[in-house]
Amino acid sequence: MKAAVYYGPNDIRIEDKPIPKITDDDILVKVQASSICGTDLRIYKSGHHAVNPPQIMGHENAGIIVEVGRNVQNFKAGDRVAIDPIVSCGYCYYCKRGITNLCLTFKKTIEAFGYFYPGGFAEYMAIPKKAILRGNVIKIPENMSFEEAAIAEPMACALNGQLLARVGAGDTVLVVGAGPVGLMHANLSKILGATKVIISEINQNRLDIAKKLDIADYYINPNSNNIKDFLMDITEGIGPDVVMIAAPSKLSQEQAVNWVACKGRICFFGGLPKNDNVACVDSNLIHYKEIYIHGSSGATTEHIKTCIELMSGKRIDGKKFITGTCSLEQIPNYIEEILGGKHLKVVATP
Repeated sequence: MKAAVYYGPNDIRIEDKPIPKITDDDILVKVQASSICGTDLRIYKSGHHAVNPPQIMGHENAGIIVEVGRNVQNFKAGDRVAIDPIVSCGYCYYCKRGITNLCLTFKKTIEAFGYFYPGGFAEYMAIPKKAILRGNVIKIPENMSFEEAAIAEPMACALNGQLLARVGAGDTVLVVGAGPVGLMHANLSKILGATKVIISEINQNRLDIAKKLDIADYYINPNSNNIKDFLMDITEGIGPDVVMIAAPSKLSQEQAVNWVACKGRICFFGGLPKNDNVACVDSNLIHYKEIYIHGSSGATTEHIKTCIELMSGKRIDGKKFITGTCSLEQIPNYIEEILGGKHLKVVATP
């Protein structure tokens, strides 16, 4: 089979690899779609401590089961599936409470497809017994494209942040960052009942893409306009109820307490670079405005299932977030184009 193999920063090679052999307890999936994630971009540029080269990357995957071990139940050849990338332990403090994205074992091992296990930048991928028992293999309906199923995982991460921020009917939501996940945040905010959704983005090309997709109600480039004045004008001096920072912006994290309404919620969704990860926030504003600040990291299998239902049920058009498809051979070139801000989600179709 063909595979895009990561050998180190700026070094992905297209190679011929043996089709994975499965045991009686495993599943073999023929990959139909594997979307390129922002994390893939960071690994490509800078590496990752949990990715030991050579490794097949790709953790946002969907495909068709082509072989099932004799001991595997509830799945058969021909099933259309999406793969939850995080293989949690199932027995730690958080797993027992259903918060599998915060699995204590996973935090140590990063046992995930595209990191610990070979991922979906290949024609086939093996799903081991542990992942099957954990529930990582999710059946998808016939009316759903594989491309949409592949982006259910990043959408689920956005859904987790939305639910933690308690976005609901009548809210005004500011989303900082018009990358693919930022736009998913904006779309989900509408689904959850927000009546005003604002997107802030310093990359004008991405802001223009968001406008064309008609994702939000208001758009602003803070490099060209005063964002606080803009927000106060829209909200009659109150500020947004929710500020979702879906970009690695320390400045936005620090300024959000000035923008948000009293009793507002601020979600630090986008992580900061490890060498510049300390934000300084005015704690008096948090105190006197009774502001809630929280983080959001990853998603659970249930979040992914919900996003599959939202897209297959036509509540969300997942295809609008996909602005490019490519072959395995084209992945390195498309990574560079994504880094330049040319695309939202790009899906590799082996």
